[in-house]
Amino acid sequence: MTALSVARPFALACLVALPLGACVAGPANPSATRASELASLVSRSVACRAGAPRASTLERFIASEKARGATPEQLASARSTYVTVSEGEMVNQGIAPKGCEPEERAAVKEKMTRVRAGDFGAF
Repeated sequence: MTALSVARPFALACLVALPLGACVAGPANPSATRASELASLVSRSVACRAGAPRASTLERFIASEKARGATPEQLASARSTYVTVSEGEMVNQGIAPKGCEPEERAAVKEKMTRVRAGDFGAF
């Protein structure tokens, strides 16, 4: 069994699971929604070479959500959502790379500058 034959079903599972996660997270858990948006931004940032995240980005995001008043369950869901979306984005980029236009790169770089500074207010 080749790596490609193993990767395709996994990629399909990720593509199917991502919209489901968004439905489950929905408005009932704004922390998970923001975590999903952050994970997508971080993934595009890496793909566009528009600034790498800090190793502590997820922990700082979780701390900011806690300061916003998120419950332990919401924080756990946000962490899980971030990891799931990040992994799905990584697989998707590996299978069907999506290029970056200069305008997107500039916008992503600007947002990542704020994230690297610990400002998660845009999410």
